[in-house]
Amino acid sequence: MALLVVMTTAMSCSDDDGEDMEMPVDDSLYGVLGGTTLVDDPNNPGTQIEQGRLNLRAVVDSTIFVIAADQRLSPYFEVLLSEVGNNNLSGFAALSSSLTDFFAVATGAENFTYSGMNMTDAHDPEVNSRMSFAADDAAMDAFIEDVVAGAAKNGVTDPDIIQPIGQLLESLRDVVVQRTETLYARLGGTTMVDDPNNSGQMIEQGRLTFRAVVDSTIFVIAADQRLQPYFEVLLSEVGNNDLTGFAALSASLTDFFSVAAGATTQTYTGLSMADAHDPSVNSRMAQAADDAAMDAFIEDAVQGLAQNGVTVENNGPLVREIGALINSLRGVVVQR
Repeated sequence: MALLVVMTTAMSCSDDDGEDMEMPVDDSLYGVLGGTTLVDDPNNPGTQIEQGRLNLRAVVDSTIFVIAADQRLSPYFEVLLSEVGNNNLSGFAALSSSLTDFFAVATGAENFTYSGMNMTDAHDPEVNSRMSFAADDAAMDAFIEDVVAGAAKNGVTDPDIIQPIGQLLESLRDVVVQRTETLYARLGGTTMVDDPNNSGQMIEQGRLTFRAVVDSTIFVIAADQRLQPYFEVLLSEVGNNDLTGFAALSASLTDFFSVAAGATTQTYTGLSMADAHDPSVNSRMAQAADDAAMDAFIEDAVQGLAQNGVTVENNGPLVREIGALINSLRGVVVQR
């Protein structure tokens, strides 16, 4: 695992007899990051820490905070973020220590060992209950981006250091990424089945699943007093037995979530999510949404899933993944 950085300089000094002798050089990435030089530990007054480990720990801690704010990745770490939200930092401290050990050893440190889970088990929700669901390539890409951002927060921007760190992370992709099938495929994909809403027609099972969840969620929202004020136009139409708006919304949302979940046989041609939730652009949106409305919508979507047999108890990782997909839109949906 250790990555060696090619060093073009050599160090030498003279011994007591005046003869030149070559001194050992730590040309590992750990050495470039400060190596075994002891410095004061800012987190533990009165103790010292190797400079290489200190630098790695700082990058690890910064990266964890970057991930916490990254809507692409935060859903994977619900347990940790819930603990931190409740001022319980024990899990954070354990993760920081374990990851620092891992990266110290992986970059060439000789005075530390890594005794945590192997990378396969650590990223398998069936083995590690602190991992909400299995990662895909997009999550791995996002993680590497966040590590680079965490390094930058500590002044580590030199390509000669960043590139080897990126290569180290990339070397773990095959064991970290344990979900290669798209969400759309896992919900039935392109398998053709009879369309219960249109006699004599066929529909992809993945699309049928999303359409059923979308329709159920719309009805849950219709009964949710927290969200009713946002959809006055739609609810007024339905109250007058005009289902054209409902049908259009159902088809549009089904298109959107099918494509977002990995469908390649369909397209989404509706408004962008920003415009769709901007009352000044979309007259069917009665008012701009806030975070409370977004939270309520996610809760209602979970109920819509449950009404179609997809429950937290039986399909926990799947429910969390769909929730993560919806939550990834928070930045553009919430406009108040």
